[in-house]
Amino acid sequence: MQKLVKTFLLLFLVGIGSTQYVIAKVKMNEQQAPIVKQLKQQGILPQKVYFQYEVIPALNNKYSFPNENLYSLVSDLETHPDMYNLAIQNISQVKLNENYQYSDVLQRSRNIIEIIYPTDSFQALDDGVYFYTLDENKQLQPKESFNEVYKLPCYLRVEKKHGIVVSIQKRPLAAISHYKYDYWSNNSLKYLKIEMLDSNNNIIYDSEIFFNDNGKMVKAIRKNIKTGQYSIENIIHQDDIYSIEEYYNNLDIKTNRVTNYENTSRVKNEVLNKNGKVIKTNSAEPEIFDFDKDLDEPYPYNKLVMNVEKSNALLTDSMFEQGISDNPKYDEEALKRAKYLGIKPKQVYYHKLPFPSFIAERYKNYPHQAPLTLIEAENQSPQEKYSDLIKVEIDNNYQYKKIDKTKWQQAAISLPSAQLKSLENGIHFFVINNKGQLMPLNSVEEAIVQPTYVRVEKVMGKIVSTLQKTRVQWLTTEFDYKKNSPIRSKLTVIESHVVPKLVIESEYESGQYLPVSQVIKNAQGNIIRTYKTVKKKNIIAILERFDEQGVKTNHIEISKQRDIENQYLDNKEHVRFTTSDIQDKEHPQLYDELPFNPDGFEMMLFEHFKK
Repeated sequence: MQKLVKTFLLLFLVGIGSTQYVIAKVKMNEQQAPIVKQLKQQGILPQKVYFQYEVIPALNNKYSFPNENLYSLVSDLETHPDMYNLAIQNISQVKLNENYQYSDVLQRSRNIIEIIYPTDSFQALDDGVYFYTLDENKQLQPKESFNEVYKLPCYLRVEKKHGIVVSIQKRPLAAISHYKYDYWSNNSLKYLKIEMLDSNNNIIYDSEIFFNDNGKMVKAIRKNIKTGQYSIENIIHQDDIYSIEEYYNNLDIKTNRVTNYENTSRVKNEVLNKNGKVIKTNSAEPEIFDFDKDLDEPYPYNKLVMNVEKSNALLTDSMFEQGISDNPKYDEEALKRAKYLGIKPKQVYYHKLPFPSFIAERYKNYPHQAPLTLIEAENQSPQEKYSDLIKVEIDNNYQYKKIDKTKWQQAAISLPSAQLKSLENGIHFFVINNKGQLMPLNSVEEAIVQPTYVRVEKVMGKIVSTLQKTRVQWLTTEFDYKKNSPIRSKLTVIESHVVPKLVIESEYESGQYLPVSQVIKNAQGNIIRTYKTVKKKNIIAILERFDEQGVKTNHIEISKQRDIENQYLDNKEHVRFTTSDIQDKEHPQLYDELPFNPDGFEMMLFEHFKK
């Protein structure tokens, strides 16, 4: 279950002192009465089981009434449109009391994950939606309807349109939440118990919330069933204090006392020794349960490989966030994905667009898009002003060894029809000589080595496209690895309208997105910029700048507080003057503010070119 979906629930479960909700008092006869009237008109009855999409726990009476439609059949929610925005399926089984307020809610939340899976088994199916489970031998077991699978730890959903399998998803349970309500005689909230369950319906966390007869929260007891840790929060509203929460270990020894303040996220966490005395204070609230962790996927579903191209960004981002650190689970899945796509070590191929940027849109340097031929890749974005052509070489570890990127400016061009009349249907390539005449090229391979070429496409005897393409940028990046983690990269600027030829060498540490050291060399091989992270007293990084002959001009130190000392040097490296500005006041360059990752530098170059 993703963080965005959990936010409201987590605030309630772990205490809402740090984020106050200002909720106006709502009289029953102003808002709740119309809701009850509508429910009755729909034939909704107390104590009968209904289904609702996404129920959030009630903080007061306003939320104790259904705010979404109730359905008699769970199958009515299978295609609820909201689930695809967040890649989460939230289906709640609900009961209402005699006053049409929630009395019992059991909510199952599932991740919606597109997977890479052979389509052979589904070729004979008609168009429609189908449900399957996998047995322990990974064999498909068809199910008659959604009713058979919606309670299971995981299931597969297959959709077919126009004879083509358009979606294969696994839908594992991410969280199971059980809410039980009780009310005062005036129908205000009195008590709420929240239980979180595992896939076998064992309770792993519970929270008891107590309210006064006005429906205001006064106390909360929360417990991690597995570890035995628990907390007791008393809401006091004294001075600027919202609540005091005390934490205990599984031996009932108090470990922390936390003060939550009114209308602010500020907290004071007093860490206690076994005698109850404060040994230190900080502003980090203790955690007794990891609400961000999804339930474990059961075997064999946990061996199925995510289709990164088709899955929701909220799911893929959690994978990309692993950075370049060692992660056997994601490494294994990325390797399976590459093999399934037919990618092999030492293979050279052209890449699908858009190319996923380093770390932010890909896991390490593993490919997750199928290879293209040159003719397939050359015209992927014919309507755009700029077009990329990307060639990659795969290393022995199935990650990119070399990435070759050329960017082309392209525009429609008028050509004399007489020169094109004799062309056969298909794609043809030309260059224009000094006399303005079209000179044919034998292949697309010949075309892309030209600085400028013309692409003509003829379909059913008619010219449908004439484009002139001019290369405006050409960069290559090569990577070295330790095990499966990138440790070095070498970016070479071969062509650019913005900077002369450069070589940027970078080194990375496990888990770090930006390089820990970086060196820039000019076309003559002279070092002109360096960056290095350091652990030296109060200094975290040192940058040095050199002129084109390799003579040092600046020594820059960045402190832990992000203060800058920029020393300008003479040719004997004596300090001429010092500033607190990292920018070079005398000879500013685009590449002055190191460090940057390879894709970041490429984007920076292109943005300056477009200006």
